[in-house]
Amino acid sequence: MKISLAIILASLVCVMVIAAGCTSSSGTVPATTPVAKTVAPMPSAPTAVRTNATASTATPWSGTWATTYNFGETGLFVEVFSITQTGSSVTGTYSSGDECEGTVNNTADRSVFTGNCYGTINGTADGNKLTGIWSDTDNTGTYTGWYTFELSENGRSFHGHWVDAVDGVGALKNTTQFWNGVRV
Repeated sequence: MKISLAIILASLVCVMVIAAGCTSSSGTVPATTPVAKTVAPMPSAPTAVRTNATASTATPWSGTWATTYNFGETGLFVEVFSITQTGSSVTGTYSSGDECEGTVNNTADRSVFTGNCYGTINGTADGNKLTGIWSDTDNTGTYTGWYTFELSENGRSFHGHWVDAVDGVGALKNTTQFWNGVRV
């Protein structure tokens, strides 16, 4: 039995020596020519389309605007404009989107306006300036006056002033009544 075990161990050593000889290399490694790999280009991810909130340079006033204006001691009002510009001609409509509630002044004598507020503007654009006539209608009547707006350099906002018709168009130069907007 001892002889069989010795033969098995000797055989195992021989197999290991033979196997080790098969995996070793002698001398130098032969040079190999690098193989150029052709890699298919990765498909590009779809690019997001960015919409620019500014109007074209030909019609910079066209679009939807959220505006704020003051009315003396009555307070601030917010209205949404929808404006269309064709050449230098500008028309638009606006609405406060509520019942035109407000107060006449900040004293204990408060009067509430109710009704559906809406209005129109008509004007002429000249570069970044827009001047024209506004008209408001509410439950107490229809009112008109003048406005002047100046478009910001990036076309995303404007600042301006307004006056009532009774004040005259010349009053625009000195009025503190503002009417500002941002493009929506």
